[in-house]
Amino acid sequence: SGAVQLVLIICPVRTPCTLYFMFLGSFKTTAEIFSLSALSLPRAGLHFTNYVGLFVGSNFGRALLNSTIVAFMYVLLLIFFSTLAGFAFSKLTFPGRSTLFILVLATMMVPPQISYIPLFMAMSKIHLANTYVGIVLPRLLYEFGLPISIFLMRQNSSCVPDDVVNSARIDGCSKFQIYLFVVLPMVKAGILVVGLIVFMACWNDFMWPLIIVNRQSMYTVALTIARLFGTQREVQWGQVMAACFMSSLPLIVLFVVFRKTFISGITAGAIK
Repeated sequence: SGAVQLVLIICPVRTPCTLYFMFLGSFKTTAEIFSLSALSLPRAGLHFTNYVGLFVGSNFGRALLNSTIVAFMYVLLLIFFSTLAGFAFSKLTFPGRSTLFILVLATMMVPPQISYIPLFMAMSKIHLANTYVGIVLPRLLYEFGLPISIFLMRQNSSCVPDDVVNSARIDGCSKFQIYLFVVLPMVKAGILVVGLIVFMACWNDFMWPLIIVNRQSMYTVALTIARLFGTQREVQWGQVMAACFMSSLPLIVLFVVFRKTFISGITAGAIK
């Protein structure tokens, strides 16, 4: 994540040491952070003033809420559309299926930067700037959006045996019922993989929220951390460490909780 990359510049060692440095730094003063004993425990005990200043002065709690809402909206929309499309491309037969799938994959070669201006103009004209919808919808079109998610879900749906789908069709299930009650339960590991990947990408996104948001009340975590560097004469590195640690914590918790399913889902679509 962007927060972790920032700390890696200061402490270019392995991840556990980086997290340890972030955690301890969030309870230290700036002088202690840049001292020779930066990896030691705080000399004067734990200082919670960094967290108090972060949540009170920088409104970090609102930023966490904004990022959570945006990330969950993004993940739910992406999983719904990508699983539907992945099921259609893998188990349904219709004219132009292969050509349409190639076109979907070809959109991944389009750099997202060339779409920022037209997307911003479109969102502004329909009054979606500074809204959750304005942050979420354009992200479906680039980076870890629909193209890569559709590809991953197509690979996972291809692992579902055709005999199972045909049996459900013979039993009278409609296409949507086959998708909902047969395919989805069998690709839940792939859904979790896609969900975690796109959640991390959305949580750490900086450029598009920077373009579409100009109200501080709508700032995400990434924008709030960047703001800590530009709104004060002296950078409060303790607050920066606290913000970096708080922003990394949800991603770490999600991976630790779902790590086994995540690893199995990564390998599930490798072999058809």
